[in-house]
Amino acid sequence: MKDIQTFSDRVFESGVLPVLVNANRQDYGKAKHDRPMHGHDSMCELLLCYRGFGTYNVNDFSYMIQEGDLIYYNCGELHEVVSNTDMEIGTYCFGFSSVQFRGLPVNHCIPSSSPHVRASQAQFPFLRNLAEQILALNDGTPPQQLTAQTLGISLLMLAAQMPVTQQDSVVRSSASLLTRRIKDYIDAHYTEPLKLEDIAAALGCSVPYLAHTFKDATGYSPIQYAIRRRIGLAQTLLISTDHSATRIATMVGYDNTNYFNSLFTRIVGTTPIQYRKKYLEALRGERNQM
Repeated sequence: MKDIQTFSDRVFESGVLPVLVNANRQDYGKAKHDRPMHGHDSMCELLLCYRGFGTYNVNDFSYMIQEGDLIYYNCGELHEVVSNTDMEIGTYCFGFSSVQFRGLPVNHCIPSSSPHVRASQAQFPFLRNLAEQILALNDGTPPQQLTAQTLGISLLMLAAQMPVTQQDSVVRSSASLLTRRIKDYIDAHYTEPLKLEDIAAALGCSVPYLAHTFKDATGYSPIQYAIRRRIGLAQTLLISTDHSATRIATMVGYDNTNYFNSLFTRIVGTTPIQYRKKYLEALRGERNQM
């Protein structure tokens, strides 16, 4: 037991252990609901892809992902998983708070400069079995929940030490100065009324050049990106609060609740209230996703 404590003190600042906040298996097919671009201020996340092909967008980078990949999200980073239409992505998703790896900021599971996708390769069957055990135990008796916490920490530590391979490469970088400035502007104002003309005027460039540059780098028009940010925030509020859909629509920038409901349903695949109900039914752990 003393050896375990010594090892913990070497890995984590002051020997403080992470807390498994929540655990979920993200569905695919008809049961799947998209989670557009979003971030969390109080936790980091670790995903294990158990099927499919797709893209992981995080900050200014995009990575190809497939079965067996570990996907890392540090606190404060904007991220989303986008499925390939032929073989949709399915993931296990684990949220952690109080993560204090030595040498890293709080709630960072890897250095920000490190690849955010790593192949688990031969360890995939073991990691998948570990993920299933965490899910099974996390909503059980107090001793089972404690075991789930311990297994969750083990999963996080194994993932943090997973080696980087040549395949863990960036597919696309949108790190041009103008693209970053556009993103920063939208991220600061996306819940407000936004027009391309306003963004272009604020950044001192033409509307066509702004729109072309941003879409070429990210795959989204500036307005599409703003909408995905709004819907991503709406999902977080639906999960984390008891606010009505009408209240949440206003909070993310929509005065017309019917329009918000229609837009949310088109992007996510279900109504806001149905999304909340289904997510909370499947949630294992704490509700707060902020």
